[in-house]
Amino acid sequence: MKQVVLAGMVGLALVGCNSGSSDSNTSAAKFNLAFSDAPVDSLKKVCVAFDQISVKQTDEDESSWGTASFAADQSSAECIPDTYSIPVDADGNPLFMVINLMAFQGEKSLQVLSDEALEAGTYTQIRLNAVASGDYGDPVNTPYSHVVTDSDQVMALGYTNANGKIIIPDSFEISASTAPKYTLEFDLRKGIVENKAHGYRLKTTAIRMVNNESVATINGSVGASSCSNDISDAHVYVYTTPNDGNYGDIQEDSTNAPYATTAVDASTGSFEVGYVPLGTYDIALVCNGSVDHPEEDNSAVLNIDTGSIHKDAVLTTENLTVTF
Repeated sequence: MKQVVLAGMVGLALVGCNSGSSDSNTSAAKFNLAFSDAPVDSLKKVCVAFDQISVKQTDEDESSWGTASFAADQSSAECIPDTYSIPVDADGNPLFMVINLMAFQGEKSLQVLSDEALEAGTYTQIRLNAVASGDYGDPVNTPYSHVVTDSDQVMALGYTNANGKIIIPDSFEISASTAPKYTLEFDLRKGIVENKAHGYRLKTTAIRMVNNESVATINGSVGASSCSNDISDAHVYVYTTPNDGNYGDIQEDSTNAPYATTAVDASTGSFEVGYVPLGTYDIALVCNGSVDHPEEDNSAVLNIDTGSIHKDAVLTTENLTVTF
């Protein structure tokens, strides 16, 4: 599992119909946010650029963090073309931030929001204002939101929501008595879709918000003799239970699609799936995972090693290690 957590966002701006209120009954709380990503096949980089993060309450009030709060040195240098730099405002603050989701794996993290003041309550949405090609005078052929393929081709990265908004409609709670830590997990295998005419796009339905106190990691290893002695295309699929033994593919309309998937390291046989909610799962080894695509017609059948499925495996805060 690849993880990213962005750091240095300290300026809080409140907007909305009650943003100017000084109501003494308002409960102050703290908010922490991290980014995480599951790897995707055939891409070297997935660079996501944004210039604002917002959260929305049930009463429609919003809290937003702007670019004046971003730490310039936290942007991924590999996402910025040679001889170029991120433009800055009159005060020297970067106009946006860009990160390579593929650069952070395992337990690595880069903090986004740390103990930010936020009103306690229920929030129904988190939103990133994405930076697309041309928004800030991008260098020719290298938009800041982009992907780099295994063949070193640079292609634009768009988003399924209109107007460059990455909208995640997940509800979450902020309590005045605690400082909960949340993570936005980008499941890139489910979310990255290639459009040969317009580059790649990120399906925001493949991004989920999780509470770090209620998730853990599934890791393990796959023996070299698995998959008929060829684990070069091996993937591990994690399915929620009960599922009646039905194990679907990663398409959104699939019957019992996996909660998460990850490729197996062909050289070591190791794998890791992070930020999985605590619970009971069936964990399967798929020997031909590259045939599985989030939107293409998956006429090919997944080669699941049914004899080695770890059924009703319990994930606790101690994490879970399985061996195939």
